[in-house]
Amino acid sequence: MADVDADDGCSLKNPSRRRLRIKPQHEAEKHIRLKTDKAGRGVFALIPFSKGDFVLEYRGKLFPPDSPPVIETYSETEATFLFDFQWKGKSCLDASVEDQSLGRLVNDKHKNPNCKILDGMPHLCLFAIRDIVPGEEVTYNYGDSDWPWRKQV
Repeated sequence: MADVDADDGCSLKNPSRRRLRIKPQHEAEKHIRLKTDKAGRGVFALIPFSKGDFVLEYRGKLFPPDSPPVIETYSETEATFLFDFQWKGKSCLDASVEDQSLGRLVNDKHKNPNCKILDGMPHLCLFAIRDIVPGEEVTYNYGDSDWPWRKQV
């Protein structure tokens, strides 16, 4: 059975008219899955994606430019889930909360990623920049930064 929510915008006087909405997370799990190995967690394709296809959304709490998160309140691990981007000024998305969303678990691959994040709205979406085959890890380039794991390459 599909994981659904009742559409609260419908009248409760006529329950037969209530619409059901498929949760985006449930729909995403038909196409990608979480995998854990010695390198940690990652997201892997279950179906083929063609160049330009939407893969998934990087979700979290949006901090507008006038109230950025206080980085010192985050642990080193939590801080890796903060994503700075441009939308009506510099904004930040905090995806440090374990909420079952998979976008926050897509790993960095700066030399040959298969996805990129398109921003410009308060939604950060990963799109395939080349074909992705089933079983392949979904990755994107975290940007120009000095991440500790890049020193090991």
